Amino acid sequence: MNKIILLCWILLSCSILSAQNIEDQPYLLTSKTNTIGLSKLSLIDPYLSPLTYQGNGIEFEHESRRFLSVTNTNVSMQSRLDLEVGYLLNPAQTASMTYLEIKPGWGMQYHFRPMKGLVLLAGGNCDLDFGYKEVIRNINNPGNVDLAINLNLSGAAMYDIPLRKRTLRLQLELETPVIGWMYVPLAGASYYEMFDVGNLSNISHVSSIINRRGIDPKISLDIPFKRSVWQVGFRYRTLKYSANNMVFERNEISLLIGTTFDGIAFGGREKRAPKNFISPN
Repeated sequence: MNKIILLCWILLSCSILSAQNIEDQPYLLTSKTNTIGLSKLSLIDPYLSPLTYQGNGIEFEHESRRFLSVTNTNVSMQSRLDLEVGYLLNPAQTASMTYLEIKPGWGMQYHFRPMKGLVLLAGGNCDLDFGYKEVIRNINNPGNVDLAINLNLSGAAMYDIPLRKRTLRLQLELETPVIGWMYVPLAGASYYEMFDVGNLSNISHVSSIINRRGIDPKISLDIPFKRSVWQVGFRYRTLKYSANNMVFERNEISLLIGTTFDGIAFGGREKRAPKNFISPN
């Protein structure tokens, strides 16, 4: 009987020590943010029409961020996926354009902490921009593909605003393309001519700040509640690129709302992560 009691005591002590070791062990969390937005769009595509098409769109964005390692909390990795659909009309409202965009990206940023409550991020990312525009009334060329690979500079500022019952987080993010590659067809050339016949001359172009310029600023506010953190924001995107004697433009204003959380579901004021969990938030 005494041996059984001794064995149980040893097993209980081992489990307590193991739990203490787990509690002391640092973990990396992945902060994820999902947002949806309503957008006001303006597109110019000379391949389809010389007119400016304007309309509305719906977008979804998934973003995740994680530090490089438990010993390096100065560098974080960021991945992102943007999806958007839009419906636009020409100025006379006699023709419509449907628009679809898919944009995955990945990058890294260095974290600067100049003062308490303020974090500055600087780095870059690479993204694949794939879009499709269609004007049904066009007979020979009803659709056009936007395809580009971009290397971008990116930066952000995060500032914590302490209130009596909660701490808000104000974020400003900024991104601009620097160099990459883009597909632009010749004016008037049909997709049948390009891909079935094989006339692929002058559709591939190196992009830089000379022929592809844009800016993507976003301002948002994280608001913690008891069991969740909500984000509201505003974004303005503008992009202008040129090739084959054509100039393309895309402008967008969006209102965003979403949620942000850590990978092991800690967030808000009542479900804080333990001190040994390391989060980029």
